[in-house]
Amino acid sequence: MAKKEFTPAQKIAKESAISFTGMGYGHIIRYLFTAILARLVGVHYLGIYSLGNSITNLATVVGKAGTDFGIMRFVSRRDHKKEIDLIRTDILSTLKIGFIFSIIVMILQIIAARWLVENVFHESSLLQIVLIVFALSIPFTTLTLIATSATQGFQLLKYQIFVEYIINPTILVLSLIFIYYTFSAELAIILPTLLTGIVGFITAIFFLKKISQVNVFNCYSAKINKEVLTFSIPIMFTAIIGSLLHWMDILMLGYFTNAETVGLYHPAVRTAGLQQSILVAFAGIFAPMFSRYFAQNDAINMEHIYKLVTRWIMTLTIPVLILFVLFANKMMLLFGAEFISSANVLIILVIGTTIFSVFGLSARALVVSGYQNINLINALVVTIINIIFNTILIPKLGILGAAYATLASMVLLSLLRVFEIKIYLKIFPISVKVLKPIIAGIVTFVLLFFLKPLIMEFHTIITLLFALIITILIYFSILFIFKFDEDDLDFFRSIKFLKKNILKSSSE
Repeated sequence: MAKKEFTPAQKIAKESAISFTGMGYGHIIRYLFTAILARLVGVHYLGIYSLGNSITNLATVVGKAGTDFGIMRFVSRRDHKKEIDLIRTDILSTLKIGFIFSIIVMILQIIAARWLVENVFHESSLLQIVLIVFALSIPFTTLTLIATSATQGFQLLKYQIFVEYIINPTILVLSLIFIYYTFSAELAIILPTLLTGIVGFITAIFFLKKISQVNVFNCYSAKINKEVLTFSIPIMFTAIIGSLLHWMDILMLGYFTNAETVGLYHPAVRTAGLQQSILVAFAGIFAPMFSRYFAQNDAINMEHIYKLVTRWIMTLTIPVLILFVLFANKMMLLFGAEFISSANVLIILVIGTTIFSVFGLSARALVVSGYQNINLINALVVTIINIIFNTILIPKLGILGAAYATLASMVLLSLLRVFEIKIYLKIFPISVKVLKPIIAGIVTFVLLFFLKPLIMEFHTIITLLFALIITILIYFSILFIFKFDEDDLDFFRSIKFLKKNILKSSSE
């Protein structure tokens, strides 16, 4: 039987559906992890965990040295049948680079832990222990990310999704609950991250070997691929700056205030961050496809998938924005009554993440098109501006100041990238077709605003369920009235095809 050929829209829809399903699960479970952690250990311990997590995530970005994106690009551009030996060599070399960098970073974080606690955050020794134990997870996490990115280069997202968004979050939550009730609250914020890193690593190298026959333990004898390293280093600096931009509000809140304030801020960040899962779900398959079209000098398909995926992202982010803005108090109440004061922070942040998500493909398009240095300059400029905003606003406004600084930075970075894509690649992400989701969103917002008083008196979870159902019904009914174009129908066809294959696989 001949293998089914997919149109670009169907390929994107099929892979992003797999990605979004897995990421949806992962983000919900990580969201659940934050809610459980907040209720079990309280605001102060949540703040300590957030500070440790922020620093370790920054360290991991340095540890992988941009090679995760680099290996995805190199694998995606090679012939997966004729050049499999070269692909294996590239993967082993990249794993070796990541291992060396991650060990160095791990040691540096362990050495710096005490100084950070005493001179920057002025916290208890518990934060020092958290930083040291979290540091041990860096090599495992780094190699996991490189291995799953290598599988992504084959234009297969399911292995990356399974490891990073199903296995890892599940282990995180289960280990949190087990350790808290078996041992103590302190160990509950210390150990889950390390355990998750180890399990994720084992799972990732299993899938990597399945796809490419690469044994990760053979990387010690591999030669360093200078081409991969040269491409990846600028991405590393871009990622470091981007990660700084992402975590700067938490780090500067820790510096200017205390762990309790960080603890109040963290759930709002985690909630708003759910929005970006939509971007990441589509970007995973967009990047290798856009990279291949660019290598083939296929400007028509480059512009087509850029506009198409941007519109799909906008279509899915708008109802989330509506729900979070109108029911911010209820969302924060999930973490406990003391977190209701962070509702305005959530509204500010979710506006920023919506804009960032809608225009977020620009960053991937710049990198895979060879303009990674432009992306680096963007991130550097915006990070400096973000630091200035945080320095001015946090002492005056506290967590609201951090939120406003983040919003301004996200908007500025998005505008810069879109403008540069227009200049260098001669394409623009917005088309007339985006008017449909925008109009549907405005109508949905107005109707839900007037319906809101009728459901606010119910239990928090019941209210949010009603709000979600009403939002989906109104929003997508309006889109249905506007009618779908051929690309949208391709999306539904591919989802139907995917569903049939899943059912078929489960019955065999």
